[in-house]
Amino acid sequence: MKIKFTDNLNAMNQKILRAFASDIKIDFDKGIRTIQNTLPGLVRKIILSSPEYYSLVGGELKFELGIPDAPEKINAMIFAWTSDIKYKISPPSVVRDRIVGGFSAELIKADFSDILGADYTQVYDRYRGYSLPWFQWLVLEGRTQVVPDHQVSYVKTQRSRTGRAIMVPGAGWGLTNYAGTKENNWITRAIAAGNVEITTLLERAF
Repeated sequence: MKIKFTDNLNAMNQKILRAFASDIKIDFDKGIRTIQNTLPGLVRKIILSSPEYYSLVGGELKFELGIPDAPEKINAMIFAWTSDIKYKISPPSVVRDRIVGGFSAELIKADFSDILGADYTQVYDRYRGYSLPWFQWLVLEGRTQVVPDHQVSYVKTQRSRTGRAIMVPGAGWGLTNYAGTKENNWITRAIAAGNVEITTLLERAF
């Protein structure tokens, strides 16, 4: 028995790679669907597991920032992010002598310009008639003194949005605990803390 190759080695290699790429694409597409179905819920879990979330719901940040409805605001924020994830997908294909492909997912803008100004990033002061940008103060302003000539006083009063604290004349106020900047804030810290879970998802998907 004789075997005769009618293609040169390079042409044979290309045919083999294209055959593999076709099969790999099936698993690649399954992996992408797994990520698209799982990533939103995982991001939500990661953010809601952060110490900042618990402080906003019933701790120091709730009273410092005066947010009576933090869970509703944060849920709306997370929904805005996870319902608009932008995927860039490069299906497996043959490039020279390799099969290449990949994907990326854009979820949260580093400067939060996608949500700043939304109702859920503000808290309305009904006594004074204006809105306060609590989310911007928390994630971008660091320890800047954002309210000059006033400070937080913990007292029970109906004039308080949370019933536990109000601003009174004083040396000035800015966040100390949980303060954040563009590079290091509540959300970047939460995502970093959840990196192992995100990596595990990617490994399982592919």
